[in-house]
Amino acid sequence: MTSAEPTVAAVIEQLGQRKADALHTLDLLRVQRERVDADQAFLEGPQTVREYVDFFIGAIGEVVAEIDRISGELPQRVRREHVDVLRQIASNCRVEQRRCLVFRDKCINRPLPHEKMRPLLNDISVTTRDQLTAFYDLSTAASRLEQVAGGAEPPPDPRLTLNRRSLFTRFFKLPKDE
Repeated sequence: MTSAEPTVAAVIEQLGQRKADALHTLDLLRVQRERVDADQAFLEGPQTVREYVDFFIGAIGEVVAEIDRISGELPQRVRREHVDVLRQIASNCRVEQRRCLVFRDKCINRPLPHEKMRPLLNDISVTTRDQLTAFYDLSTAASRLEQVAGGAEPPPDPRLTLNRRSLFTRFFKLPKDE
């Protein structure tokens, strides 16, 4: 094994870094949520902002729990599920970037009744966007785990796979000429 090849310990360390980032983000979001509650009279839509922050507090908390679970299971055995979960998290984060853009358009990128709230709203947006971007790294962790496990899963049994023609003829039987 060369030093360039990933190890389970290196992947666990990488996951630990993402977890530490996420925990820091959760702390920031909780403080920002308190500020939203304290200054709600100055916000045009405090409920929208609270829902946005609460969504990400919950979502990031779930990712932290998954990282903990996977990090705890990796020393025993690398499973395909670990790779799939990490890739799914990274993929979901790319999709949730849209939520950040909608929040910016709806709550920030327009005249505000109280401009003093813009820095708080901007901080909330940047905090969530940056954390989503940091979670993209979980895709790299998944690839490294795949390498550790020896590549892709074994190829499927050719008797169980169908090409396109076989698939359609199985579902749509052609009438027999009589």
